[in-house]
Amino acid sequence: MAKNIIFILTEGDHDAAFIYRILRTNGMMPKHNIAIKDYPSPLNELMKSQISLVPIDELNMEIARSKFLPSYIMQKDDNIISIYRVGGVSKETVRVNFIKEINFWNSSDQDAIQVLKDTHIGILFFFDADKQGIDKRIEQIKKELKLSFPEDEAKNIDKLINKEIFPVGNIYTGGFIFGEHGKQFGILEDILIPLMKKDNDDIFSAAENFLDIHETTTLFKGKIEYDGERKKKVNGKKYAHKKSLIGTVGQLQISGKSNIVCISDADYLTDDKIKNNPACIDIYSFIQKTLK
Repeated sequence: MAKNIIFILTEGDHDAAFIYRILRTNGMMPKHNIAIKDYPSPLNELMKSQISLVPIDELNMEIARSKFLPSYIMQKDDNIISIYRVGGVSKETVRVNFIKEINFWNSSDQDAIQVLKDTHIGILFFFDADKQGIDKRIEQIKKELKLSFPEDEAKNIDKLINKEIFPVGNIYTGGFIFGEHGKQFGILEDILIPLMKKDNDDIFSAAENFLDIHETTTLFKGKIEYDGERKKKVNGKKYAHKKSLIGTVGQLQISGKSNIVCISDADYLTDDKIKNNPACIDIYSFIQKTLK
């Protein structure tokens, strides 16, 4: 049985897929082919508990996959890491309830049947700096931890800084904020796209040219909204250029698959790139601080 259970909470599918790819490069293996009951506690109990919250006749596969089950589960030696896609700042309540549930199964009450002996627990947040900036995203993590733990842990929580691990109660916690190198702001794709683009400039240049046809096609002409010079919406739908760029180059390999698979499995990201990229090294080093 694994003795170290790490819960990674990400905002979106790209974040989860990128962390999965980094962990796989560093020797962690997917562990998706076993029954829920056979995962170590509290991971198995947490999944069963979350699924049981919704009446079975109201449950569909989309809800189950996105809300109750991790996107990836990985193992190396005595460490199991489960990676969840939880959502952005607006999903504060989801994360707080999730952490409270972990606390319940990690009870230190000697009379409780949920006591976990010889098992270490970690909870790691991965957020985009976005326009709010690194410092504000760290403050958001502190706020959520304070809502999740007893009041007497507030002083420990206040010590939290970006890319460092701190014990809160008997759980190791930390936050890693994605952003543009050397700046307070940015998103995961500011790390991801240059890494994918390296040695593949011809493909990415062609993809950029392809995306420019929004302006002239019959389908989208006259249906583009701008924020300054940046496309904001295309035919009423939110447009994120960097995500669309990944989706466009992704169709050259693993046909029919999504951006997620392009990040987790396509050849744009290689083991050599990941092992030598400073941002990837930072991400794995941060996670490694919680491993046995």
